[in-house]
Amino acid sequence: MPKAIRILSPVLLLAAVYCGWIPVDIVRPECGDLAELLWVVMPPLAGLMNVVSAYTDRGVGSLRRLTFWGMLLKLCLIPFYLLLFFGGFTILVALAVVPGLIFAVPIAMAMFIVMGYALQLLTSSYGFVAAARAREQGLVGGGTATFLIMLHAVPVADVVAAIVLFGMVRETDGEQAPKAAAA
Repeated sequence: MPKAIRILSPVLLLAAVYCGWIPVDIVRPECGDLAELLWVVMPPLAGLMNVVSAYTDRGVGSLRRLTFWGMLLKLCLIPFYLLLFFGGFTILVALAVVPGLIFAVPIAMAMFIVMGYALQLLTSSYGFVAAARAREQGLVGGGTATFLIMLHAVPVADVVAAIVLFGMVRETDGEQAPKAAAA
């Protein structure tokens, strides 16, 4: 996969998530429905582009690159998840207060959970691939790789797992550089 696409896919995902319908709706209100449709369609497409990018990246330094992008995406999406949690909680409370809309609360809650978890799994693809490759290269043990892969599937723990995996790969890069220089 070309380098430009490997770099563009995480940036496109962040842009698709953060540049949703709200800024477009403020600037050009007449584009509201189209902007909302794009906001619903673009993040999953950009997320799938990231999954393909992660699974096809086999170049030199791919392990460190995968862990870097995985960690960066996780850290950059923390404000979105906080907005989703607090905004979603506010919407759910507002729905629960209106007598006729109380039945919409479970549907809205399910939508927020599915949207957040799907985005988490799409960004975890970097961690899944990196942990498996780190095990293949002998940088981590099988149990550690399995544990890191499982953590990438758990909300909040995925951020910690991405940081730990990046640190482990970076640490092994530092150990291999003096050995290569001495040889």
